[in-house]
Amino acid sequence: MVSQRSLGIRTLALFWQLVLVSLSFWAWLWIWQTAKLGDRTVLQRYLLYNEFLLVGILFGFGGRNPSAETHHAWVMAVRRSFRQAFLGLFSVFLVFFLVQDTVVSRSFFLSYIPFLYISLLYSNYLLPRSLGKWAFSGDREERVALAGTVEQARRLEPWLERKGVLGLRTVGLICPENSVSPQPPFPVLGTLNQIGDILRGGSITQLIVLDLSLGSNRLKALTQLCEGTAVRLLALHDLNSYFNHNTTTFEDDGVRFIGLREEPLESPMNRFLKRVLDLTIAVPVVVLVLPFTTAMVWLVHRMQSPGPVFFKQVRTGMLGRPFSMLKYRTMHLNHNCEVRQATQGDARIFAAGRWMRRLSLDELPQFLNVVFGDMSIVGPRPHLPEHDEMFQRIMAKYVIRRFIRPGVTGWAQVSGFRGEIKAESDIERRVEADIHYLENWSFSLDCLIILKTMKQCVLPPKSAY
Repeated sequence: MVSQRSLGIRTLALFWQLVLVSLSFWAWLWIWQTAKLGDRTVLQRYLLYNEFLLVGILFGFGGRNPSAETHHAWVMAVRRSFRQAFLGLFSVFLVFFLVQDTVVSRSFFLSYIPFLYISLLYSNYLLPRSLGKWAFSGDREERVALAGTVEQARRLEPWLERKGVLGLRTVGLICPENSVSPQPPFPVLGTLNQIGDILRGGSITQLIVLDLSLGSNRLKALTQLCEGTAVRLLALHDLNSYFNHNTTTFEDDGVRFIGLREEPLESPMNRFLKRVLDLTIAVPVVVLVLPFTTAMVWLVHRMQSPGPVFFKQVRTGMLGRPFSMLKYRTMHLNHNCEVRQATQGDARIFAAGRWMRRLSLDELPQFLNVVFGDMSIVGPRPHLPEHDEMFQRIMAKYVIRRFIRPGVTGWAQVSGFRGEIKAESDIERRVEADIHYLENWSFSLDCLIILKTMKQCVLPPKSAY
């Protein structure tokens, strides 16, 4: 399988990368400090730092393979090399400061940085290609035929070019009988009716089926044919085109399923971690901060707009359940325009209320909603039921936001999609950001959003009014 070839090359490249870095380390040490090589203690110290350097490089190797994209291979190699060099040297200098080592030369490591980076860059960019040519030449080369339309083959062409380093050579295309298209990207070997003769010819070692809509009978026949002619069979996983939506596959208790999205917060453990983070932040705010700010807001109201301190409004929560969201009141009473969004220079907002909204102080009572369990610190912002109906008409998947608790802040808000919705594109971008958060939730992402929100409270965006 292609994945095994790719994994094998990555593993071999990592092994030889560590060897190459060690060789360059000791070669430069010999050049730099020949006089000290006879000192056994110094040698042992440098050996220790060499090991820490390799550990940092090993951690930095994770992530995407630099050879994964031909057009960006050089950029990916540069980024990975920089990451590995940084982590490797960080490990070394961390030990320096922890043990207060005065024997090993710091100037040696500083002068070694260019040689380290060159070694990493070579091993990340050129070494995998050299290993691929060595490992997948001759009998190990895969001669690939594609079964599908010219349009499908053209979409797969960039991937096939990238996998040339793994010994995949595309010999041609086998088209459906009624498929006619000019300028095919590969030579046309024949039609699907002739595929048996083509595979039995012996020049093809791997067949990639590009179209699962060929039908179960034909796919079964292709499977038997490939098994009987010693041809590896792969089928392109292009379920996104059939569903017209991104998909994910998973297995549960021996049964395989296709879903439309990943949902990390379906895990009870993840929900528990999120709830712990919510209460860790919300309870201190409610106990220590809210009494002081409530007193301050009460005084402001007495001077500028007498009336209730808190403003309650029904919003749509998780799974469409309504709840009463709390805010400090920032508008005059009896304006009878609760459904209308706040706009810049809105006459309904009194002077201090405008300042409170800009600094997001009016949102502080929502930490009570967090404690009650109606909201989370981070999540999609809840809207009025009337707005929900309007926004759903604009974007059908708007209601996907209801899969998780609404939040005091969210990925959309810290990504610049905050404030008044003036056009359909505004709600579309906001919903896409909310769904991105739902599909990619992590504890660290919540922490990042909270930090970005704190920054916005100090330096409010222009859309905050």
